[in-house]
Amino acid sequence: MFFLLSLILLVLADDPTVEEDSSDKNEEEIEADEEIIVYGQSEVDRRRNLLDKNIRANGYRIGKKRQDKVFYRPEVVWKPTIVVYDSGFIDLRKAPPRFEPWIRGYRENKWRYLACIPPLTVMCVQASGWLITKRRAQHSKTETIKNNIDVVQAWQESITVVATQVRLEEDIPDILDNIWFGDSSLSKQERKEQILNFWTSRTCTPEGNQAAKVIGYFIEMEIQSSAVPLTTNEQSVANHRNPCQRSLTPGETNKIQNLTKEAID
Repeated sequence: MFFLLSLILLVLADDPTVEEDSSDKNEEEIEADEEIIVYGQSEVDRRRNLLDKNIRANGYRIGKKRQDKVFYRPEVVWKPTIVVYDSGFIDLRKAPPRFEPWIRGYRENKWRYLACIPPLTVMCVQASGWLITKRRAQHSKTETIKNNIDVVQAWQESITVVATQVRLEEDIPDILDNIWFGDSSLSKQERKEQILNFWTSRTCTPEGNQAAKVIGYFIEMEIQSSAVPLTTNEQSVANHRNPCQRSLTPGETNKIQNLTKEAID
């Protein structure tokens, strides 16, 4: 709990959006090295609804949910079926054969199916979606992607951001707590080495840098105050081993503790 509270306070203290005294501001514009947009599940749902509306506005019927995906059937059979997965993956498939009355009318009017009684049954089978040429099928897929690409990317971005937030705020702290405090036959020194390996193995991306920063906070708050703190040599080795030019910075502990004390006071 103390680690999470301190982590939040440090993030707030480092937030570049916090208003500063006008006397301390430089005339030059200061750009942040990394930017993290904070989303929530409600924003993911909102963008998913926008995608649903956009697909239907481009000639598709109401989607049908099946397990972890939604199928959108086109009004015209030569368009591809759009399959939207909950994970953010989009698949385009040829429209399968459908059984519909050959006479026009409201889709909800079941009396239209009287037109499908023998010998007119074959007229109600629409399989031309499987019979279109490869060139036309590719063209229809390209048009479908073009008409939905913006809302698809916006939805996928929100999914990625929320997943990253959960990873940083829940998954990684749980992993660290389990390594350091969990039941294990490993010594504290061996557990410390596991956490250092965890820190050095984070990818050289904005998400990887944020993950490494969370691990660094844990090292400062928990390991540095334990009976086996990180030595200068171990710090140098860890800094040398990571390929992303990141560095562990002893001294952050005092900064976090001071912020925590000020918040309590």
